[in-house]
This record gives sequence, C-alpha cells and structure tokens, in this order.
Amino acid sequence: MNAKRAGWAYLWMTVVFITFSILVSFMLRDPGIGMLAFLSELSLLLPALILLSKGRVQLSRQLHLKGIRISTALMTLVYHLCCYPLIIAMNSFTMAISDNASMDITEQFGDVSFAAMFFFVGLLGPLVEELVFRGILLGGLRTTGRIFSAILLSALLFALAHMNINQFSYTICAGVFWGLLVEASGSLIPSIICHICMNGVSVMAVYLFDKTGELDSMVDSGGFDSPLGYIFTGFIFLFISIFTTALAMLMLKVISINEGRTGCFENIFRRKLKSERFGSLMSAPMITGICISAVITVIAFIIEFIGRF
Repeated sequence: MNAKRAGWAYLWMTVVFITFSILVSFMLRDPGIGMLAFLSELSLLLPALILLSKGRVQLSRQLHLKGIRISTALMTLVYHLCCYPLIIAMNSFTMAISDNASMDITEQFGDVSFAAMFFFVGLLGPLVEELVFRGILLGGLRTTGRIFSAILLSALLFALAHMNINQFSYTICAGVFWGLLVEASGSLIPSIICHICMNGVSVMAVYLFDKTGELDSMVDSGGFDSPLGYIFTGFIFLFISIFTTALAMLMLKVISINEGRTGCFENIFRRKLKSERFGSLMSAPMITGICISAVITVIAFIIEFIGRF
C-alpha cells in the first residue's frame, strides 16, 4: 500500500458507503440499528482491505499490529485524558450551530440491550475505524516519508468520513492525537484503546441517562438555551487544553521511549533534509474522495440549519 493506493481506497470507501446508505434507505424498511451499524462499518472496511490485498505488503507491519507493554497501555489512558479537553472544546464550539451527532446516533440504540449497544458503538466501530484510518490509510500515506503530514491527512479523512460538521470538528483532533500515538508507540493498539474509551463513555452516558429518564429531556432541550453557552464552554476547555495537550505531547515522548522507539517522537516533526525526496500525499482519487465527502458534509449542515427554522 502506497499513498496513491490509499487515495483509491478512500475514494472507494466513500462511494461504497454513500451507495450503501442510499440502497438501505430505499430497499430496507426496518433493518435494525445493529444491522445498519454492522453494514456501515463493513462498507468502510471491505474496500480498504481489497485495495490493501492488491499490494505486496506485510499485513502486520502495514496495520501496525504488534503488542505493547502493560505500562504503555496505562500511559495511553493518561494520554487519552490529556487529549480530551481539546476534543470537548471542539465539540462544544460546533454544538452552537449543530446538533450533537454522536448523542443522536447513540440514542438510536435506546431500544437494544446495553451489551449490543456497547458492542456496535463501543467496540466494533473503533476497531474497524482504527484498522482503516490509522492502519491501512495512514500506513499507505506515511510511505511518502512525510510522517506528520500523513498523520494530518489521515485525520482529515477520518473526520470527513463522518459527513457531519459536529463530528468533523472533534474527530479531526482525535485523529491527529491517535495518529501521533500510533507513530510514537509503533502499534495500533493504543489508538484502539483511546477510541474505545471515547465511544464507550458516550454509550454508557446515553444508557445511564436513558435509565434515569433524562435522555428524552436532554435530546428535546438540546442542552444550552443559547449558542453562547456552548461557545463559553468551548473556550473554558480550550484554555484547559493548552496545558493538557502539552502534557499529552510529553506522554508521547515517554511512550516512544518505553516502547524502545528512541528518537521516533522527534522524527515525526523533523524537517526534510536537502538530500531527501519525499513522495506526494495527494492524488486524483484522494482529492475526488475528499471533495465528495466535503460536499455531503456541507449539504448535511445546510439541511440541518434550514430545518431549525
């Protein structure tokens, strides 16, 4: 898998996901939220795996599938907590103009058991999305030698794949944090842990609010009465994130040393030497896939905005 093949993978993922969504809306009356979640993740995973299989690559190396120390797993939890304030800040800012998409999606699982809800949203989603975005796509993009740029682009693709403004705002931050973590640790496992933690918290929150009878009132009220409440909250967490993000970068350094990847953290941000020739991250299929996802995201936001009036 190289950068161009990664571009084709993203384009086909986008086309297959959109096609799947259209077919389901017209052909299936009530497929069940669990089946929808499974097929949605499958529509992302299959095109990426097919493109990956066409290249002569070592699967475990391409996907960063290797074990980590227990101490690294524990530090990953600390790292995740340090990253969270910036993620919350971005979520708060966009909730001033858009609905909380994560809450809306998770709330649809209200009629199924907690175990099923946690499996589909808290486990299956994170596992598939990390394999695709931090494994297959980032693995292909980083072959250009542009490590940090590859992390940024993979985060953009991850955010655009959600196709709504609210999730775009904080998943692009999460994508950068998790891409850095994969590079620092040399493994996909830490990013999977972070993703499961983030989705798992949402699942448990929705489940608890549903059991206490507060979920419907939260959804109906939409949180703050004024967008200023979300903006104010966003600035509070943005201020906190200045310190916690700095601590997160320190944790990355420690994690890279703990996994025996001395100098890896510095290599992420280093400048290109004059003697080096880096490959291109962008390609025609990559740009096409990005444009399609961006257009749908904007259209979805316009429809949501109009629906408020």
